[in-house]
Amino acid sequence: MEIQTRVGLGILLALIGGLSISIDIPMIRLAEANPWVTMLMRGIGLSSVLGLILIFGRKYTDTPTNPFDDRNWVEIGVLFGLSSIFFTISVFHTSTANLVFILAFNPMLAALLSWWMFGERPDFVTWLAIVLTIVGITIIVAGGVDSGALFGNLTSLATAFLLALSITRSRQSGKDLSLSGCLGGMVTALFALPLAYANFEMPTYPMWLFINVFVLVPISGFSLTLAPRFIPAAQVAMFFLLETVLAPVWVWLIFAEIPTNATLIGGMIVLLTVAGHSFWQVWYMQRPMPKPA
Repeated sequence: MEIQTRVGLGILLALIGGLSISIDIPMIRLAEANPWVTMLMRGIGLSSVLGLILIFGRKYTDTPTNPFDDRNWVEIGVLFGLSSIFFTISVFHTSTANLVFILAFNPMLAALLSWWMFGERPDFVTWLAIVLTIVGITIIVAGGVDSGALFGNLTSLATAFLLALSITRSRQSGKDLSLSGCLGGMVTALFALPLAYANFEMPTYPMWLFINVFVLVPISGFSLTLAPRFIPAAQVAMFFLLETVLAPVWVWLIFAEIPTNATLIGGMIVLLTVAGHSFWQVWYMQRPMPKPA
């Protein structure tokens, strides 16, 4: 496959995944289900949909014959499952704006992890962006102490780290791990099952939950896990900014949830830093190279 085609496919997959997850949080909140039932259904939906593809559509992927014997496949699946657990907890313990602005830390974490794992040392501009992003995240998390959202902010940070790690490891493997979310769904469902059983209650609006867990979550999981095979992990992580920008808008329009001042200040620092760094990377890669003397 030509380089341009691979890059185009990677960007398309990341775009589809980013748009899908931007609707994730509003759909969860519209369903009005408790956290454990939501987590259980997310796991079941992801594992069942990707499991069907694993059984009947294997020829359209490069998934190993027995993926559970593949260390990378299992590792990415477990990381994906853990990130889904922390993400669901965060939805119910902090504001949407806090969660998505903290998740915007993904690209910077991916850059740091790539340096550690691949030896790709960040340049000065990337280091500056990392520092500014940390400042913004600190403002958001510190603001959660007063609003009672500290726990949710910390689980959001855990989600961002696990997602960045899974994207980076997927990129490092160079394999088709698009269906590893099947195992991730199993991990999430098994964790949530006893808690959902002990606290079971039907969602007020189950239709929204079913659309989310059987359509949006599998699409985003498949797309964002496959995209790093074609484009760098940090570039895939940039598409999480679609959730950062769009999710608070959906929630504001539907629920009239207004972010706190700390969230707005910290979030704008994060968003402007990551966006500025992205534009700088594009310019740097496309600038004319000096001719050799």
